Amino acid sequence: MRFAIVSDIHGNLPALNTVIEDAEKNGIDSFIFVGDYCLSNPYPDECISRIRNLDKKYSIRGNEEKYLENLIGKEQSAWTDGQMQISYYCYQKISSDNLNYLLSMPEMMQLDISGITLHLAHSSEKFIADCEHREWLPNKVAMRYKNRKITQTDFQADINKYFNEDKQFRAIFDELENGIYIFGHSHIQWNYQSDDGKKILINPGSCGLPLDYIDTGVPYTILDISDKDNIIVDERRVLFHLDKYIEILRQSEQYAKANIWSKVIIKELKTKREHLFFFLKFTEEYAAQIGDTKRPFSVSTWEKAYELWNASLHT
Repeated sequence: MRFAIVSDIHGNLPALNTVIEDAEKNGIDSFIFVGDYCLSNPYPDECISRIRNLDKKYSIRGNEEKYLENLIGKEQSAWTDGQMQISYYCYQKISSDNLNYLLSMPEMMQLDISGITLHLAHSSEKFIADCEHREWLPNKVAMRYKNRKITQTDFQADINKYFNEDKQFRAIFDELENGIYIFGHSHIQWNYQSDDGKKILINPGSCGLPLDYIDTGVPYTILDISDKDNIIVDERRVLFHLDKYIEILRQSEQYAKANIWSKVIIKELKTKREHLFFFLKFTEEYAAQIGDTKRPFSVSTWEKAYELWNASLHT
């Protein structure tokens, strides 16, 4: 069985289509999707429909799906803040059938393939506690590689060194049962295998919003299982016409309705690094300075914070 593992699409339909086309050319038998289908890019409903219409797939929920679930039954006339406009936009764009489909997905799943158990969850925390997130969330990767250009090979070598030496991880990993553990969430593509190949961790990275500093296309991972002794993990990066896509995003309804969020996302798409974390941190500090305790942030605070933060990036 050959699986295409895809995560963190975040409403980026052209990237999703690019990955699906590449996977089909590479003879995959089924797709595995591990969450975060919406928010940040302007095609939430289309992405869900694209996945629904695939004949062979396994899908679980991510953390972003909770934001949509929390809006069900809420009074939309109160949606006047600046911060959550991206969530409101997505909620209003997704059809009721697609929303029900999305929220019907399980949070975790297990598959038995050729006597091997595949464990699916959106976050690695379900399997290895905070061992990944302590050092390899996008904001920490942004600081780690701030003044360094890296390749996929460099990145994988750094990941391997970290996990080989981290005592907490070694203790947890040793206790895991044999199998393949698949997750996303961090927007960082990597894999790690035990010496005997019987335990494998796979993060396919973010199809729609990669944040691992690697500028060679959009990522996903092919998992090829012939039998217990023949497992191949192929990390792929597919050419994506980013400049063309950014122009489409700028002309989108999302850009008009969730302008600040869209501008930050464009920065992330261009640089392949985290910006949203730092912008939210800046906005929190700015709100504290002006004595604004309202949350979510008001339109005026949200827009002024972005103006100041964006200017600080160019000083």
